[in-house]
Amino acid sequence: MRVYEFAKEKDLSSREVLDLLSAGGFELASHMSVLSDDALVYLKNKFTKTVKKDVKEPVIAKEAVKKVEKTEKVTQSNEKVLVDNKIVAQKQVQKEEKKVDKGVVVQAVSEKQAVVQPVIEQKKAVTNTIVFNKKNNAERVPVTQISIKQNMPLFEAASLMGKTDGELIFSLLRGGMVCNRNHMLPVDTIKTLAESFGISVLIEKMQEASEQMLAKNISGQKRWPIVVVMGHVDHGKTTLLDYLRKQNTAAKEKGGITQHLGAYEVNSKHGKIVFLDTPGHEAFTSIRSRGTSITDIAILVISAEDGIKPQTVEAIKIAKKAGVPIIVAVNKIDKVPAERLDPVLQTIKRELAEKDLLVEDWGGDIICVPISAKTGAGVDELLEMVVLQSDLMDLKAELDVPAKAFILESKIEKGFGPVATVIVHEGVLRVGDYFTCGASCGKIKLLINSFGQRVTQANPSTPIKIVGFEIASEIGGWLTVVSLKDYKNAKNSNIDTHAAPISIMDMSLIISEKDKKSINIILKTDARGSKEAVEGSITKLSKLTEKDCSKINIISSGIGDVSESDVISAQAVNAMILVLHSKVDKKAAALAQEKNIKIKTFDVIYHMVEYLEEELKKTKKIQTRWVPKAKLLVKKVFDIKGLGIIAGCSVQEGVVANGNKVVCMRGNRTIGEGIIKSLQKDRKVVKEVHAGFECGFVSNNFQDWQEDDIVNVFAEEKILSE
Repeated sequence: MRVYEFAKEKDLSSREVLDLLSAGGFELASHMSVLSDDALVYLKNKFTKTVKKDVKEPVIAKEAVKKVEKTEKVTQSNEKVLVDNKIVAQKQVQKEEKKVDKGVVVQAVSEKQAVVQPVIEQKKAVTNTIVFNKKNNAERVPVTQISIKQNMPLFEAASLMGKTDGELIFSLLRGGMVCNRNHMLPVDTIKTLAESFGISVLIEKMQEASEQMLAKNISGQKRWPIVVVMGHVDHGKTTLLDYLRKQNTAAKEKGGITQHLGAYEVNSKHGKIVFLDTPGHEAFTSIRSRGTSITDIAILVISAEDGIKPQTVEAIKIAKKAGVPIIVAVNKIDKVPAERLDPVLQTIKRELAEKDLLVEDWGGDIICVPISAKTGAGVDELLEMVVLQSDLMDLKAELDVPAKAFILESKIEKGFGPVATVIVHEGVLRVGDYFTCGASCGKIKLLINSFGQRVTQANPSTPIKIVGFEIASEIGGWLTVVSLKDYKNAKNSNIDTHAAPISIMDMSLIISEKDKKSINIILKTDARGSKEAVEGSITKLSKLTEKDCSKINIISSGIGDVSESDVISAQAVNAMILVLHSKVDKKAAALAQEKNIKIKTFDVIYHMVEYLEEELKKTKKIQTRWVPKAKLLVKKVFDIKGLGIIAGCSVQEGVVANGNKVVCMRGNRTIGEGIIKSLQKDRKVVKEVHAGFECGFVSNNFQDWQEDDIVNVFAEEKILSE
């Protein structure tokens, strides 16, 4: 019997049973641990004894009672409380009250009042080591070292380094990256930029929000677990969520794969769970990482048909790096014959063990549940394991604090403008709240839940879509509710930081510094997550083929539909326009046809990647070589008026063909060479002649044939460099 099974039998939580075992000297790892005979006897003895107690609570002054405990059930003094075999004694203690002198202060109250949690000072995200002379900006103290913790807008990075925005923008332009002062720069990019200016960089480890909550030792309300569903493409992640939500979202996804990170609420008989569905295609690595950064539990979906695949391995690495508990769901068991199911499961468990994931029946602590997302077999047990794991983690969140949410996805929607999908981390988001989010800010106009319903507020662990951003937000950042004053200050500071269009001159500057034969593209997507995935795939593709092929230059990338200005920009820099999930404006399409600008639209990212691979193959460096094909002996030479010199030969070996190169050998010397422009056999023009036959040919560039000359024949072959 396992711990959770005993707890269910006694109507207790697994945590209470584990605490009771610990008090008796039995240390068990988790709710899935198997109870030994001694532990089971100990527990049964505990629950078969009849406990008779007079429980007296320390006397509490009335003023203290109001401060410490507002509502408390009391019983008459000396009441005897019996504990049956289903209730822990500690839970059944009911408190009594006695009259005391007003001056008496109870020790228990003083202890509660004395425990004051230390306030953790919130450090600034960036330590600025620059001193500016406001009267004369030219007099700047040279910066030799900076300290950073997280991504930041370009203008903040410039200020941190003591540089102008233009200096950083031009430096990035030279590296092929087009951006403006509002562009959010990753930590790695900031580090590279700083080092190019001779500035050393100290990257401080940022304290995760979850760690901050633990440090505060908050006693907030219990929240729902956030579960990320990970695994290889087409292993059934979205199908599993479809079954749980009773909605066919997989059919709505182009190509049957998830294009964006979705967040869904699922009501089960075990409790409510929030699921994150991450794409399985390798192009979406950053989105999967973003999903695990805010999750509590990871469900690793593995197909019983395919076993562990590349994205499965990557998902394991990401989950381990994030320190997230993993529950393995072996899916598609309905497609495996019953007699083969156990060997298949054992094979997958062995593969997991090779990745340092030991399942329970192999002596580890990883839960493994066979399921069928199509029929629903095993899904209820999977949900039960998730809820049991979350109970052990004691997940809580504070409500009486300014709301904070994590940005999962950002896009521009018709009728709504910039919107973002978020997960509320703490506090309560309400319609009408003002907020800041990196370089963006706004006021919440609408809140739309995962079922498409408009709501007025969102509690912790709730996935919600926010309408009200002034500009598209950066994904992977934090949204914080602020006062009206702070909102106005943020809005004023961002007046000059809104995205400005990249000028044709800037684009031309990039092209002038790149290989003229490069493939130039302008990228348009519907969301930042898609843009990140495409940019990452293109960068990876370029690195793999940079030795043998032309490079791919992303001239500009943006969110939204293709406009006329995109077509004009593409014409100026000889670029094609690639579109993922977005549309092409009618006027833009007409202008593109007029200017002969290529626009390619895609619904699935890997189709776009495959298209670019084909385009790169066309630019591969071609090697030409001449391969020996035949050997001829000149028997007679004819001079035909209107045709020229014809060499009559016998084919000694091989096959000679029209267009082959012929080299004349006289003795041991090379006399000359040419290309066969006409080949005849039996006075008929033919394409080729095989060994054992006679032929005649006319060649260009060389006419000085003599009898008994040896003719070596070569064919030209063009090969793509590997």
